[in-house]
Amino acid sequence: MAKSKDYVISETGEFPPQYKVLHLDEDGIYRPVFGPDPDLEDAERKCAEMNGERARNEKGQLIGDDPSTPDINEAYVGGKKPKKKTTKKPAAKKGRPKKAASK
Repeated sequence: MAKSKDYVISETGEFPPQYKVLHLDEDGIYRPVFGPDPDLEDAERKCAEMNGERARNEKGQLIGDDPSTPDINEAYVGGKKPKKKTTKKPAAKKGRPKKAASK
């Protein structure tokens, strides 16, 4: 299953073109977080950075992190590993406790 992206690029429709990076909120509405920017490459880089895309070399292979630079993670576009999304644990079932097996 493909990972859904929370950040997308939108064009304003004006001339000269302006690009915005939008974030999909919990209520299903896209809200601007970056832009307007006249350079599409800047908007694509910012969107990839926010989505946590892995960095690739010229051959398309994934790049690993360089341990000699602890403050920058070269494995991701933008140099930072994305934060893991927290999921809520299901509520514990309430009810009668199980009976012990009788002999």
